[in-house]
Amino acid sequence: MKMEPDITSLLRPSVKGLAPYRVERGGSRLKMDANESPYSWPPELLEEVVAELRGVELNRYPDPSAEGLRGILSEQLGVRPERIVLGNGSDELIQYLLLAFGGPEVKVLSPVPTFPMYEIVALATGCRFVGVPLDPGFDLDLEAMRAAIDREAPRLLFLAYPNNPTGNCFRREFIVALLREFEGLVMIDEAYFHFSRKSFIDLLDQHQNLLILRSLSKIGLAGLRVGFLVGGERIIEAVCRVRLPYNVNTFSQVAARIILSRDEFVRRQVEILVAERERLFRELQSRAGIHPFPSEANFILFRAPKAETIFEGLRSRGILVRSFDGSGPLRDHLRVTVGKPEENDLFLEAMDALIEEGGVV
Repeated sequence: MKMEPDITSLLRPSVKGLAPYRVERGGSRLKMDANESPYSWPPELLEEVVAELRGVELNRYPDPSAEGLRGILSEQLGVRPERIVLGNGSDELIQYLLLAFGGPEVKVLSPVPTFPMYEIVALATGCRFVGVPLDPGFDLDLEAMRAAIDREAPRLLFLAYPNNPTGNCFRREFIVALLREFEGLVMIDEAYFHFSRKSFIDLLDQHQNLLILRSLSKIGLAGLRVGFLVGGERIIEAVCRVRLPYNVNTFSQVAARIILSRDEFVRRQVEILVAERERLFRELQSRAGIHPFPSEANFILFRAPKAETIFEGLRSRGILVRSFDGSGPLRDHLRVTVGKPEENDLFLEAMDALIEEGGVV
């Protein structure tokens, strides 16, 4: 009789130590943990999407290169369409980048703490991940980065700008210095660009090793999974060699084209969220024992003496925020996504109730 296979023994060594990405789901009236936009689309935009879809042959595969969407992005970004590749979310593009340029023993370097998918995808694709601690103010430790580059000889450098989960933009002069000195590929992840309005896209022609990664998830398209990578044509062509065909579905292409052509909707929601971010920061700052960190994204990281107790207390009240591992630099830290004004008020009321009950600060 054939024995059941030992699945673990069949796994690639780099995958054995990984765990499935965990996402908190259900039971929360306020979801303030995933940095999504709290604003749904207005009915007129939804109607426009539906109207356009009526003319689409859904029995046919999507446009394989998403030419219409790339054309809009090309015009808005001021780069040729050949320098843009679309992905089923930015995570897929990170994976393609590592499939194209990574491999066994290839090292990927990034400051930490940062977006966890850099390490997860690096390990899943057989690369080695090297994390360099940020300085005490969550900025790049430039000398430590230089030392790690000299010691580890990485092939790729990933930088989140603004950084997730700290919310700050690293000093521009530090990143420019690394761009000048580093001989490998530098990917700058600008997922939160709409909230910081800071970018390195103007340096693409000066640095042939520079790539800009962006996402539409933070401006109301999280459910559609649309990301894009911008870089030199030779790099983009190499990424396209490993890109799966038809990776961005028709519905996502149609909806993304429409939302990008309606700048007023995006601009208005970003204005509200930025104003609410500043208000939420001030409110948290005024609470004894709570230390929020300045943010240029759509979330705020804050430190509290008993963060896990606060996390559970908020969850018991139907409010979900992001909790971190109880050790390391984010010990006793939580991250809250900026919501609508009324959602932020409910979050602050819950925080006040927990503080009043005692035992959390």
